[in-house]
Amino acid sequence: MGKKRNERLKELFLQEINSALRNVNGINANGILTLTGSELTKDGKVLYVYYSVLGTDAERQRKEFLLKANSRDIRTQLYKRLCLKSVPELIFKFDDTPEKASHIESIMRQIRSEAGEKQQDSSTNDKTDENSGPRD
Repeated sequence: MGKKRNERLKELFLQEINSALRNVNGINANGILTLTGSELTKDGKVLYVYYSVLGTDAERQRKEFLLKANSRDIRTQLYKRLCLKSVPELIFKFDDTPEKASHIESIMRQIRSEAGEKQQDSSTNDKTDENSGPRD
């Protein structure tokens, strides 16, 4: 399958899956589900759909269960809506990239605040050193 066609299909499938998920009962209750990306195999038979959940681990597990339970129905909807010879098998995978990014961001904030404190301490020490010199 051509690379450009593969990219177009990935985007089309992701868009259609997103709209199909609106009809799944309970998918939007408690916690926010976001589709973060997709990856279509070269032969076009399997589509990996990556998602993230803003919420607790229990909410993440619930979303995972709902996605896996409804993947066949979503695939059927895709087949009906798109004029394609075949629709790939859908495999949903949790994407923890947003959690990692949040963790890295908090570490960066902590480093900046510590650096700011050290800079503030060194500037106050410099001022006291200037004033504590020998007096004539």
